[in-house]
Amino acid sequence: MIKRLVVSVLALLPLSMTVAVAETPQTPEALSAAAVEIPSVASEQSPVKMVDQAIHLRAQLKARQSTLVSSEMGGRINQLKLRDGERFSNGQTLVEFNCSVEDAQLNKAKATLEKKNKTYEVNQRLAELKSISTLEVSVAKTEAEEAKADVNVAQAVLQRCSIQAPFSGKVVELLARPFQSVRAGDPIMEIIDDKDLEVEFMAPSDAAAHLKPGKRFRVTLDEIGKTYNAQIIRIGGKVDAVSQTIKVYGRITDKSSELLPGMSGAIDTAALK
Repeated sequence: MIKRLVVSVLALLPLSMTVAVAETPQTPEALSAAAVEIPSVASEQSPVKMVDQAIHLRAQLKARQSTLVSSEMGGRINQLKLRDGERFSNGQTLVEFNCSVEDAQLNKAKATLEKKNKTYEVNQRLAELKSISTLEVSVAKTEAEEAKADVNVAQAVLQRCSIQAPFSGKVVELLARPFQSVRAGDPIMEIIDDKDLEVEFMAPSDAAAHLKPGKRFRVTLDEIGKTYNAQIIRIGGKVDAVSQTIKVYGRITDKSSELLPGMSGAIDTAALK
């Protein structure tokens, strides 16, 4: 009996010790010590370095002069003088129409004018002989002037039978074909002046105060892989309210035959500082 009691007491000793440890109160000193021993994750991390974010501005080359050549009259195209990519000079004929009807109308107007002029001359001589009244002379003069106006109209219509280049440049795309019938206003070809190019890009609106005409910058074109010197020539007239940017126009000052409209690249942001 005594032996069993001793064994029971020995078995309960570990449980009592565990309960005593669990019920030990945590003093402020103990909590402070525990807090000191816990390593701080933030203290082990390296401090965050603020890196200046570079402003990436994209630019594009655009032709200052470009236009869509359209027909001023309805008719059939007789000849297109140029093809895609070919060059032309200012005043060179680009398109010719079939204008046989318009040419005949001009000849008729000229013949009528000649007849009216002769009638007026005869009436003037008859008036000197007192054979006709001054009213008849005035009517003959007016009819001659009307005939002259008809000739001018026919000549103006005939001038529309061919289209001349408004500037020197290059054909971008043909939108019509020879012997095709077109209506007035139909597009025929797109042309550009590929020698007079502008650099166009959008800059942050808060940099507008530093971007003045004459300010120099550099642009690196992706297609060529070269950097060119450029100069601001004008600033856009308004700020885009959504993107808070303003349009800037420049011109490349370095001479190069490699530049083409549509090329794009990056602007050196030092110009914005």
